[in-house]
Amino acid sequence: MGGGSKDRSGAPLGGTHVKGEMDALVRSGWVAGLANDRGFEVVEQHVLPAREPTFSPIPETLHPALQEALAESFPQGLYSHQVDAISRAVAGDDVCVATSTASGKSLVFMATAANLLLNEPTMRVLALYPARALIQDQLDKWRAFAVGFGLSIGYIDGDVPMDRRPAILRASSIVLMTPDVAHAWLLSHLDDSVVRTFVDSVRLLVLDEAHVYDGVFGTNMCFMLRRLFAVAPGTRFLMSTATLHEPAAFAAKLTGRSVVAFGKEADGAGAPEKHILLASSPARGAFERKADLLRALAGERKGRFLAFADSRRTVEMLVSVLGRLPETDGEEEEPPSEAAMWSRSGILPYRAGYEHDDRTEIQHALSNGTLAGVVSTSALELGLDIGEINLVVMLNAPSSTKAFWQRLGRAGRRSAGTCLILDGERSILGSDGGLSGYLSRPAEPNWLYLDNRYIQYANALCAAQELKSTSRARADLAEFSTLPDAFVRMLQNELDPCEAIPPDLYPLKQKGHGGPHREFPLRSAMEQNFQVIGPLERRLGTLTLSQALREAYPGAVYHYMGRPHRVKQMNYRSGFIRVSREKRRTTRPIAQAKVFPRFGGGVLAARRSGRSFVAECEMQVSERVLGFVESVGAAKVEHRYGPGSSYSQRELNRFFETTGVCWLFPEQCGRSERVADAIRQAYCYEYSIQERDLGVGFFFAKSSLCDDETCEGACVFDATNGSLRLSQRLTESFDVVLRRAAGMCRVEGDEVAARDLLAMALYAEEMTLGPPDGSIDAADSDGQWVALVAPRETAMHWGPSGSEEVVVKGFRYTPQGILYELEPATKNSRWLVRHETIQPIHGVSRMVRYNLVTGDEAEV
Repeated sequence: MGGGSKDRSGAPLGGTHVKGEMDALVRSGWVAGLANDRGFEVVEQHVLPAREPTFSPIPETLHPALQEALAESFPQGLYSHQVDAISRAVAGDDVCVATSTASGKSLVFMATAANLLLNEPTMRVLALYPARALIQDQLDKWRAFAVGFGLSIGYIDGDVPMDRRPAILRASSIVLMTPDVAHAWLLSHLDDSVVRTFVDSVRLLVLDEAHVYDGVFGTNMCFMLRRLFAVAPGTRFLMSTATLHEPAAFAAKLTGRSVVAFGKEADGAGAPEKHILLASSPARGAFERKADLLRALAGERKGRFLAFADSRRTVEMLVSVLGRLPETDGEEEEPPSEAAMWSRSGILPYRAGYEHDDRTEIQHALSNGTLAGVVSTSALELGLDIGEINLVVMLNAPSSTKAFWQRLGRAGRRSAGTCLILDGERSILGSDGGLSGYLSRPAEPNWLYLDNRYIQYANALCAAQELKSTSRARADLAEFSTLPDAFVRMLQNELDPCEAIPPDLYPLKQKGHGGPHREFPLRSAMEQNFQVIGPLERRLGTLTLSQALREAYPGAVYHYMGRPHRVKQMNYRSGFIRVSREKRRTTRPIAQAKVFPRFGGGVLAARRSGRSFVAECEMQVSERVLGFVESVGAAKVEHRYGPGSSYSQRELNRFFETTGVCWLFPEQCGRSERVADAIRQAYCYEYSIQERDLGVGFFFAKSSLCDDETCEGACVFDATNGSLRLSQRLTESFDVVLRRAAGMCRVEGDEVAARDLLAMALYAEEMTLGPPDGSIDAADSDGQWVALVAPRETAMHWGPSGSEEVVVKGFRYTPQGILYELEPATKNSRWLVRHETIQPIHGVSRMVRYNLVTGDEAEV
C-alpha cells in the first residue's frame, strides 16, 4: 500500500466519466419515458435512501507496519464492520462478512492475510474465487495492497499450464485460485512435494462471493472444504457475501464449523441512493419490445447499463437481434463478426461458459466505456470491477431476492443508480405489498443437500485418494463428522474395503478409475462436460450434458457471443462438440421426459383423497432429444433423429435417478404440459428456485398409490442426478401453488389452463397428508440370491457413450461375475455386459431372483 486515495478494498479510487452523465432522478424519468414509449408501463417507483458511513479506529492488534499503512490510506479509520471482522479473524475465529455490495469486504481479506504473513512469513494464504473472471479482477487489488509489504501474489486458474503451477506455489505467499482448480488439481496432487508443502503451510482460506455456493456447486463445496481442512489442519477461513439468509447458519453448514458473522445490521459502509422502477410488460411482442428498449438505451449513450436475463438463450438471441442491420430484421442474414456487432449496437452478451479471452474483452470494453451495455445472465451478479454502472435493467423479475439484490448492487456503487424491472409475469406486481413488499423480503436460504448419494460417493473417492497421499488417512476423519453417516461409511469402505459397491454406484467407481478429481467436477453433479470447437479449432465455450441437450445437440444452431453456429458432431467419448458457421436461424429441441416413479418403497410424502394423490417419491427420468425444429423467419421444418438423419442415427438420452412430485386427478385434470409447466413456474416463484433446476414430465405406472390399477399422470422433478430435493415442499403446498399458477395463466390470457388448475386446487384441498412409504424393494442381493432384470424386459445400459434403453436376452454367472446378454443392434452378433452396467427401470423392468450356486430362478 502506498499513499493516495483508496477505496475500502485497498485499490486506488477512480472511474471513467461517461459522456452524458445525469442526475439519478433525471435518469429515472428518462428511462421511464423510454420504457413507456415501448409498451412497458412504469407502475411503481421506490427510492432506497443514501446511507452515511460509520468509522472505527484501526485495530491495535495488527502488525505495526500494517497499522501504519492503513492509517496513512484511511485517516478517518475503517468502516466499523471492517474493524470488527478483522479483529475477530486476527484473534483466530472463522468469520463471515455478509454486508452490502461495495462495503469493503476485500479489505478485510487483505488486511487479515497481510497480518498473518507479516507475523509468520513461512505460512501461506489460499483465496478461492468462484469465477476465473473474478480472479483477474481481484489480482491487481491484491498486488496493489501487498506490494508495500513485500508479499508475493500468484494465481492459478484453468488457463494456467500444468507445468507452471508448482513454480507459482513455490514463489507466492498468497495464491488466488478457483474452487475447480483446488479440487481438480491441488487436492489430486498431494503426492507432489511442492503441492504438499504448500498445503501444509496454508493457515488462512478466503472464500469470496459465498452466495454462489448453492445447489450442486454448493453441495460439492461442502464436501470439498472438509476434504481440504482434513489435509490442511490449522487452517481458518474468512468468507464474504453480499446476500445470504442467516449467514452464520449457512457458513456453519458449508464448512462444518462455528462462525462469527457480520450481517447487514453491522454494516458500517455508506451507500448512494438508488431509484427502482417497476414496469408491467405486455405478453405480446415482449421479446421485440425488450430488444427495442435496449437499442434505445445504447443509442443515446447516457451512461453504461447492465441488462439481466434469466436464460442463456435469451441473452444470446437478444444480442443477435440487436446486431442485425435494420433492413434485414427478421430475414436470413450472414451474421456479422463480433466487432461488427459491437459497432452496430454497442451491446455484447455475457454468460458462463465463455472463453477467458472473450470474457476479458467484454469486461474491459464495458469498464472503459467502449460498450454502451452488456446483456448478461447471473454471471455478472458477481462483484467484478466493470467501472461505474448507472443503470441496471432486469428483463424479468429475478427468480430470487438474492439475485435481485446482487443485480441491484451492480448499479450506483459510487454515485446514485437506477434500476428498471420489467415484470411481465406479474411476479412482483401480483404479490402482497407490491414492490415495497418485495423489497422487504429476506434473502432465501441456499440449497445444500448433503444426502445426494452420488455426490457423496464421488467425494468419498476423492477424499480416499487425498488421505492415502498423506499420513492422515485415519486421524482426520473427524473433519467429516458433520456430514451424513452414509458418506463417512463410503469413505471408510474406500480406505479399507469390506463391502461390495452398490450397483447404482458402480458406474461412478468405474469412471473414477481415470482420476476422480478430474472425472467429477464440482459444478456438474457427475455429468459429462463438453468443449465446443469451431472453425480453425477455435474454442467456443463449455457445456454440461444437460446444457448440450438444450443448446448444442446434433443439428442445433448454437449461439456464442451472439453468433450462430451449426452443430455438426457431438462426441460423448471425447467430450467435444464441433460446430461450423451458420446463417441467422434458430432451432428448438424436440424433447421428451419420461418419468418412472418408485411408488413401491420410494414414496417420501403423499396426500390422498379417493383415487387422487400428490406424492413426492424417488424416480428415474429419461430426458430425450428426438430431433429438432428449425425456424427461418416464419418457416419451420422438423428434423427427427434416426437411421436417415444426417445429424444423429439415434435419439439422445440422459437417464438419471432423482426425486420429484407426481400427481393424479380425475377427469384428466393436470395432464397437459401447459398445466404442468405452470405448476413448475409458480412453485419456482413461491420458493425462489431456478426453473432450469426442475423438469416437467409424464409418468406411466403399473400401480398407483391408491390401488393396483395402472395410472398416468404428470410430474415436476429435480433435474439433478441423485436429487437435491428441490421439489420437497410442493406436496404440502400443492393447493397454494395451484392457485398461484392459475393466476399467472390468467395474466397470460390462458383461461383453459387457469380453470384446470383451479379444479385441481379444489381436489387438493380435500387431500390429507399421510406418512411416507417406508417399505424396501426386494431387488437386493441376499446371500446366494441376487435380483436381476428378467429376460425380454427393457432396462437401461450405462456405457462409454452414455445411457440407452436395451432389451435383456438373458444372464449367466461366469468367473468374471454376472453377465447380461442384450439384444444386439446388428444381426449375427452377441452383446455381453457386466451386470453392474444394467439398471432396472422403476415400474417397467420385471425382476427375478437368481441363485448364484444352483442357477435357480424365482419371482420377486
